[in-house]
Amino acid sequence: MASYLRTVAKSSSSSTSADGPANSLGKRLVKWGLIIGVPTAVCVAAYLVYRQQQEQAKKSAARRPPLPAPIAGVNEDTASGLENRPKSRLTVAIELKNEGNLKYRDQKFHEAIEAYTRAIEVCPVESTEELSQFYQNRAAAWESLKDYARVIEDCSKAIELNQKYVKCIQRRARAAETIGNFELALEDYSTVCFIDSYQPAYIMAADKVLTDLAKRYMEKLPPSTAELSKDFVRTSLNEFEDDPILSQSFIDELNRAQPDSSLARAYQAFNEDRYTDIPSLCTNELESTTDSPYKLETLLLRGSFYLLMGSYAEALTDFDTIINDSEATEKIRLNAELKRANCKIHQRDIEGALHFYDQCVAYHPNECSPRVHRGMLKTLLESFTEAHDDFLEALRISPTNLRAKYQKLINDAKLGAKEHRNDRVEQALSSFEEYYDTCKQDIYYALAITSCFLDNDRKDKALAYLDKFVTHIPSNPTLMALKA
Repeated sequence: MASYLRTVAKSSSSSTSADGPANSLGKRLVKWGLIIGVPTAVCVAAYLVYRQQQEQAKKSAARRPPLPAPIAGVNEDTASGLENRPKSRLTVAIELKNEGNLKYRDQKFHEAIEAYTRAIEVCPVESTEELSQFYQNRAAAWESLKDYARVIEDCSKAIELNQKYVKCIQRRARAAETIGNFELALEDYSTVCFIDSYQPAYIMAADKVLTDLAKRYMEKLPPSTAELSKDFVRTSLNEFEDDPILSQSFIDELNRAQPDSSLARAYQAFNEDRYTDIPSLCTNELESTTDSPYKLETLLLRGSFYLLMGSYAEALTDFDTIINDSEATEKIRLNAELKRANCKIHQRDIEGALHFYDQCVAYHPNECSPRVHRGMLKTLLESFTEAHDDFLEALRISPTNLRAKYQKLINDAKLGAKEHRNDRVEQALSSFEEYYDTCKQDIYYALAITSCFLDNDRKDKALAYLDKFVTHIPSNPTLMALKA
């Protein structure tokens, strides 16, 4: 992993060519996202891309030539105005920009582009902030004309002059995404995440692009070579506590009763990390008999791996079939309902996910997990008070549930930070540490406490805990990437 990160760090992010360094970095980020999960891939990639852009900007500034003496491209009226009125070049450039803004508001985009172009040509080279804005404005006009190649070109020039120009980076990301340059779009969305405090909207945009990029990458792979790592699969499935498909007693029963069945072979594939073989083996099991005693478990296993592989429509079909089956046990139905809501999150249908979580809470009023999952989504959406209520109710139902406890502490720390109550933040962080001995081998606890310290600018504490966790959860790429 360390050598891999060094490789990424050496890549340039300024090129927009399909065969350039941006494309190379994008492909590596796809694999990275598949291996360690989207949030960590986005967070780490954001820092690397941002750092690369800063270095590129320094080099570009050093190479930029001085403005030539003649003001090229200024018409005779403008030149005459400069002679008759002692205006500086910057003043003239701003006037031209304002003229362009008026044309833009009137939807006269070609005329707006002409005005912005003249503003760019007149503007002194040392006025980098204004020059960056002129390029950004011209890019907006190009975007209205759906000339996305020129949008990217002008945005790139603006970003070179102002590396923290969030609005312009977003515009370039949209344009890149529109024309299918997912590598550049991913880099830009990741950069915006880093600059603007990882806002949920930016993370979701990066998630969407990474998913599209991953699908393109996966389509080029031979069958059964999808890169679902053991860590990614086990960590993702462990998100759902008491998952019936991971029940060792059920697996033992299956191996005793039907050792040669397709379902038993699916579990063998699971143990051998041949994850992409599992859905087809489950399908064979379902098609081999109409009265299999393990029909619901088979559907749940297949749906779970459809979810992990990004086949969300197929996953939803399997989960709905289980939920609507009158013979499904409460445990199996609950797990299917939670995974159905999670599927909606991956489809970026937040309202749909909240609706399904609400249903799950109503159908299982005495279960802790639906409130924990809904509370986690509420925290992500920064609805901290509603999340707080969910975690309190979850702990009333199950006072010893550790996941509910530390998810509540994450929310408490975020709520304290939002309200500028340092005492609440410190209390949450202190309480978090009390669970270390009990939870030190729990990857979710490891990521939660580390993220909590990072969110509150306690990098020393975060790194100290990461050093501990990598000894208790060795060879975990998510922890290694976060530490790097």
